[in-house]
Amino acid sequence: MSHYAWASHRTFPLQGEDLAVLADRNSGWCVLTRDEYLSLNAALPIRIGEADAPAALDRLWAAGLATRDGLHADRALYQPSTYPTAVLLKLTGTCNIECEYCYDYDAKRFKAQQSFASIRDTLQRLLDRQDRISVAFHGGEPLLRFGLIQDVVDWLAPHRARIGYSIQTNATRFTPAVLDFLDRHDFSVGISLDGVDEASNGLRTTRRSPTPLEGVRRLMRERPEFVRDRCGFLAVASQTSAPGLPAFATWLQAFGVSGLSITFLDLAGRGAGLVDQRLSPDEAVELYRTLIGMIRRGEIKELGIRNLIARMHNLFMLQSRDMCYRGPCGAAGDFLVLDAEGGQRTCDCVYHPYFEVEAADVDAPSQSQPARRAILDRHEWLRTEGDTCATCPIFGLCGGTCVAKAIVRTGTDRSVDPVECALSKYIYPELLREFVAAERPLFEYYARHEAKPFEFLAA
Repeated sequence: MSHYAWASHRTFPLQGEDLAVLADRNSGWCVLTRDEYLSLNAALPIRIGEADAPAALDRLWAAGLATRDGLHADRALYQPSTYPTAVLLKLTGTCNIECEYCYDYDAKRFKAQQSFASIRDTLQRLLDRQDRISVAFHGGEPLLRFGLIQDVVDWLAPHRARIGYSIQTNATRFTPAVLDFLDRHDFSVGISLDGVDEASNGLRTTRRSPTPLEGVRRLMRERPEFVRDRCGFLAVASQTSAPGLPAFATWLQAFGVSGLSITFLDLAGRGAGLVDQRLSPDEAVELYRTLIGMIRRGEIKELGIRNLIARMHNLFMLQSRDMCYRGPCGAAGDFLVLDAEGGQRTCDCVYHPYFEVEAADVDAPSQSQPARRAILDRHEWLRTEGDTCATCPIFGLCGGTCVAKAIVRTGTDRSVDPVECALSKYIYPELLREFVAAERPLFEYYARHEAKPFEFLAA
């Protein structure tokens, strides 16, 4: 005999009699009619033989919405990686452009240069503990240290089958040799750019040619397949760039680019004083409302809006593989930053002591590192005591917003970022309502970009 009971969950009314039932300790969910939900409430808890249990009970258990003998389904509760699976290598604090909003900038750190020995020692520890790791080269501008990138990749050659490479760049340092190297070693390339014209890139101050936009246009002319096959774009939404982001998306799509990510300007680093450039929560929602409208009308189809797709992942897995759009985030165990000064951090979204891994802890399992336990503690506090999260029906999907952005905005981890919160409160209800509608253009869009047949949505 097995004992079935509801897992901790919340409800959200949809259209008519439909009700979304959402777990709050994972991203499990289902849609029931009110009568079905009330019937289940009356029936649960129940003790019944597993062979006799209705299929609905097993599906609730598999979805993280029920417990069986007091236990959740596999993967229903978050288990951080014992050791990181992804490492971001900040090769230098130096950059050849001066973005006014650069969260990374610090006068002392600007001169810092990463050493090969530090990178080698860090990667060796991870290789000894993980079957596969992702390695991202970052800065400053990482291509200012192209020789170091080559040295690291050469050293990792015996482990090539276990490594995934990526790089984030401003696109001003591409040469034929650099592009051939990135091609040869199968890099994913992220390009930081805020729009299709120089006005939209007005906060990306450049003292000499080429500007990032000029670098991208040249790359599109000279190596178009490289752009289509390898490159995604990252834009910072500000008062300067946001009006042009929808046109930027269609421009990238027309060229054949596969992905665009959008982050929102934070008052950190060089951008600490740019209060007038920061979007309000309502303005951020309006930007997404515009982009989602374009998807529904078919104006954006081939281009993946990566932040939206990442949020949609949470509807189809109990624990998202995305590092940021989940709760707790990758800083709880999966992600490691080796900064340009040789220190280790759990997050790169902002420089703050909260994310520092103490030297004595670098070899310890994630669960025993105070910087990582703080992420888990914050998530549980938000779930049970947070001013808005403790009662928010979509907490299991949202996860409580980015802790780094919350700290930048409020100075404490016991808070949420209002922009990210507003976006989740807009996006997830839109998705849940569309799920029970006759037409599901957003889900068709997700299926296209996840290379899954549309039928999987009904599974």
